[in-house]
Amino acid sequence: MLKALFNRNTLFMKRYCFLVIAFLGIFSLKAQNGPYFGHYMFNPSYLNPGWGGGERDAFVAFQHRTQWLGYSTSFDGPGGAPSTQMLTAIVPIRGFFISSIGINVINDNLGPVSNLHAMVPLTYSLDLNNSVLSFGVAAGLFSQTLKFDELRFNDSRDPLNVGSRQTQTAPNLNAGVFFRNNQGLFLGAGVQNILEPGFTFGMDSLDNIQTMNFALHGGVSLKVSDNLTLSPTVLVRSDLSAVTFDVGGIVTWSNKMWSGLSYRRGESMILYLGYSLMENNRLKVGYSFDYVFQDQTAKAATSHEIFVRYDLPDLVFGGRKKVKTPRFSF
Repeated sequence: MLKALFNRNTLFMKRYCFLVIAFLGIFSLKAQNGPYFGHYMFNPSYLNPGWGGGERDAFVAFQHRTQWLGYSTSFDGPGGAPSTQMLTAIVPIRGFFISSIGINVINDNLGPVSNLHAMVPLTYSLDLNNSVLSFGVAAGLFSQTLKFDELRFNDSRDPLNVGSRQTQTAPNLNAGVFFRNNQGLFLGAGVQNILEPGFTFGMDSLDNIQTMNFALHGGVSLKVSDNLTLSPTVLVRSDLSAVTFDVGGIVTWSNKMWSGLSYRRGESMILYLGYSLMENNRLKVGYSFDYVFQDQTAKAATSHEIFVRYDLPDLVFGGRKKVKTPRFSF
């Protein structure tokens, strides 16, 4: 069975790997393009709104990431390490032009700067031969808060030393396309910050634009045996001036428990652990541990992330609803 799966996917994977290698070869620098999550393979909606079109069940997911735990600033001691939270909800739609609708909210804390993303992803899906191709767009708001009371001014008489916080908000737009087939192969491409929102906070000379970012992600699920599934994945991100990538894999036992490893270029190695609970694995709980090996003198050595997803298979907009009675389902 494993050999057959490889044979079916060999040509596609060769083309996919060529695209990834070419993409990596264009750039040679590292990038920090927006928030990072270790569990990107379980919920890449923040990178690619088209991904929601491939989900059959409605779900709610929450992720919390503490980056560089224990980081201390040079002057003020503890504090300043990035922390990020994301709440995602996707609901399928049947019988309409749109195939899914959702919401994606990200709270990204970066010391004296906080970013809040609130997006509404919509998808349109095409059913192809044993596969689905989904197009997605996510419109919403990007809000940034600058904490002047946490900045250190060289001149205390600086007119910006007001000891308060300011928040500015601008519209934003993401888009993406996602392909998935019945053999477990998936490939997606997304673009974020299409409108490139910018914030000046009263400083006209401040160059503070959220640049457009691009993401290419993909992988395949290979059934090694009745109880064992191997899922290699890759994610490449760039703003066309720098690039970073994650590459790794997840092993799943009995469709219940998973573990895996991933490598993030120039940053860390990541260990994954997770388990599925309740009927039909409705509740999934995961944890990832990053060991940071790059620039440890300027960072703390570890990052931690929690992932929780709860499926809602009975929640569908449109189409025929399933009616349950004590004796029948129809």
